[in-house]
Amino acid sequence: MKISLTIITIFVSLITIKAQEISDEQYMDAYLVISDTSKDYYILKEKMFLLSKSLDFEIDTMGREFNVNKNLICLPDNDEDELYAGNYFPRRYPSETLSLEYLDYYLNEQNPLSGLIALVVIITDEKENAELKLEQIKKYSEKAFILNTKLYMGCMH
Repeated sequence: MKISLTIITIFVSLITIKAQEISDEQYMDAYLVISDTSKDYYILKEKMFLLSKSLDFEIDTMGREFNVNKNLICLPDNDEDELYAGNYFPRRYPSETLSLEYLDYYLNEQNPLSGLIALVVIITDEKENAELKLEQIKKYSEKAFILNTKLYMGCMH
């Protein structure tokens, strides 16, 4: 039985389109409000605590701290997540909590751990929400800005 080249081409095209749709569904168009950036973790950590106190915002470190020996914001080496224990794991889901993150991860750079750290205030999929939060943050940080990016929401394991 001969299958025509046209039918095969159509079938391959449909599979490709479906794969692209599945891939696109794993990303969220996100808006991050970033209060400040620095390569110095401790300066930003201090600013994070001051901002938290001034605005009564929660902090969510996700159990990560700065490991001086690794020069890295990371989960503890004995974390229950064996894949990311001792490594950086980014904040990805919508939330209004303060955290310190590697900015390059959100810029979708090849080297997401180049060293520039961002004080993230909010991750949202609503531009208006980000703009309102930015207006509030600007009173405490002139350097605050919004970063619009595509965030991978699929499984990281």
